[in-house]
Amino acid sequence: MRIVIKQIFFLISLISIITTMITSQSNLFFLSFIDKDSDKSSKLFFRMLSAENHYFRQNITWEEESLLLMALKAVTNINIKDVRSFIFDEIPGLYIHSSEIIIAGEGTDFTNLPMESAPPLEELLKDQEINEESLEHLKPNDPPKQVPAPDKYTVFIYHTHNRESFYPHIRGEKGETSPFHKDINITLVGQRFAEKLKEKGIGAIVDTTDIGAILGERNLHYRHSYSVSREVVQEAMATNQDLRYFIDFHRDAARRQTTTTTINGETYAKIFFVLGESHPHYSRNEQFAMDFNQRIKEKYPNLTRGIVRKSKQDGNGVYNQDLSPNSILIEIGGPENTLDELYRTADLLAEIFAEYYWEDAVEVSK
Repeated sequence: MRIVIKQIFFLISLISIITTMITSQSNLFFLSFIDKDSDKSSKLFFRMLSAENHYFRQNITWEEESLLLMALKAVTNINIKDVRSFIFDEIPGLYIHSSEIIIAGEGTDFTNLPMESAPPLEELLKDQEINEESLEHLKPNDPPKQVPAPDKYTVFIYHTHNRESFYPHIRGEKGETSPFHKDINITLVGQRFAEKLKEKGIGAIVDTTDIGAILGERNLHYRHSYSVSREVVQEAMATNQDLRYFIDFHRDAARRQTTTTTINGETYAKIFFVLGESHPHYSRNEQFAMDFNQRIKEKYPNLTRGIVRKSKQDGNGVYNQDLSPNSILIEIGGPENTLDELYRTADLLAEIFAEYYWEDAVEVSK
């Protein structure tokens, strides 16, 4: 009996020592396993400080997580709240599905998150034939309203994967080849969004640089698209100091049933916010996306698929969002959506963004 009691006390003492080590500054060695620029390292550091000095707890605004669990995740990539993390290292390629859903819209789960597939460059640059009939029946844009020119341009719209197109407007069988085109593509949606912003008194610049063509000229892989679009954004920032918001429009690869919804009897392309978490200012972009997404949900609950964040392990991880705290990537529709559906959604996004913009402008001016 005495031996059993001694063993119990030994285990209790051992657990106490380990706990003390974890909550002490000596455990800062965990940070050596983490990307120093990641938001996770900052959170872990603050949690360690707060364990020593409760004054720092007032600065913790995110959902609090056990320090032990944070350290375990940092060292082993295991998240006990996500069973998939136990087999990421066992199944090659599975880690690309490790994106974290921040806010899930209706029907959103891990099976239909935005995927980052890299097409062969020759496929991207191939001249696919346009389905002219589909464009003839496309609802024409309303004539642009005559509005005064804006005093300044504060919104920059660009398209890292500018050639992403749509099956209804490209000839060929679905699935036979991915829809890409140098003219009929996602940039048309960005232009529609900008037109509607201008009607609401917001100066918007649309960049339609052919990133795909530049990749071909430089003999770069598709994964370098964000490096090229980064040059575009940096040049815009250098030449226009008034730019405040940066929106990168993409189209997702999901099927139509996932990317389409009906509002008041008409079909719309659903949207998805994608955030890169592998940079120091991630939390500010997240707040911007959450505010925007919440406004969409309040007016059109089924329009948004939610918000997902990606690290460098399951995506680019930054998406040029380190350049501005008001930078987001929006996936709008999928390859089976029509430009009519995409334009309708762009109109609603402009309506909601304008409300946010003018309220934010009032706050900034105070």
